[in-house]
Amino acid sequence: MSVGVRGVAAAVDEVAALLAQHGDPLELADGLVRRCAQLLGAEAVGLLVEDSGRRLQLLAGSSGTAQELELFQLGSEEGPCVECHAGAVPVSCAGPQEMARRWPGLALVAAPLGVLSVHAEPLVVAGRSIGALGVFREREGALDEVEAAVVRAMAALGAVGFTQLERVAAGRRVQEQLQRALDSRVVLEQAKGVLAERHRVSPDEAFERLRAAARTGRRPLHDVAREVVGGVPDGGTAA
Repeated sequence: MSVGVRGVAAAVDEVAALLAQHGDPLELADGLVRRCAQLLGAEAVGLLVEDSGRRLQLLAGSSGTAQELELFQLGSEEGPCVECHAGAVPVSCAGPQEMARRWPGLALVAAPLGVLSVHAEPLVVAGRSIGALGVFREREGALDEVEAAVVRAMAALGAVGFTQLERVAAGRRVQEQLQRALDSRVVLEQAKGVLAERHRVSPDEAFERLRAAARTGRRPLHDVAREVVGGVPDGGTAA
C-alpha cells in the first residue's frame, strides 16, 4: 500500500485539532490509532502507555483485534510492544514463523486473527519511553521506508501531544494525565456498549456518536461517556 502525502497531512491536522480543541488524552489516543490504521492499511493498531505506577496499560485500540493482541502482551509480558517500551527502540517481525520463534504465546493468539506481521514504535519523552504504538497487519513483510517513517511520526506526535497536555495542565505530571485517560477508557468502553445496544449499531459507530456529542457540546469525551453510563440519554445530546 502506498502512503499518500495528503493522508499524512490530514492525520497531522486531525491530531493537532484534537489537542487544540479538547486537550483530551483519550481522544488524542483514539485519533492516533485510527489514523495510523487508515494510513497503513493495517487491520489493527494499538497504543499502550504507562500508568502512574509506570505499568503499561491499554489506552486505545483501532479494533477488537488490536485490543486482544495488546491485552495479551500486557498479561503475558511478552511481545513487540512490551520489548519496544522496555528498550525504547522499534521492534519488528515480518512473518508468522519469526513471531512464533520470538513470542510463541503471541503467535498462537495472532494466527486465528489473521495477523502475520507486527511493528512497534516507542513513545519517547525526554529520552524515556512512556509507551508503545503497535501496528498489526494481515500480510507478511516489514514496513517499507515510508511506512516506517509514518509510524515514527505518529508515535512522535503522541509523545509530543501528551507532553504538551502536561504543560497545559499547569504542571501536572504526564503520568497523572495518562492515568486519568486510562481510567476514562473503562467508562468509554461501557458507554460504547450502552449506545451500541440502544441504537443497534456497531461499537465503532457508537464511538462516533460519542465523539459527535462531545464536539457538539464542546465537552470532554469522558464526561459525555460518563453521563451515558449514568443514564443520561446519549450524553445529554443527540448522539
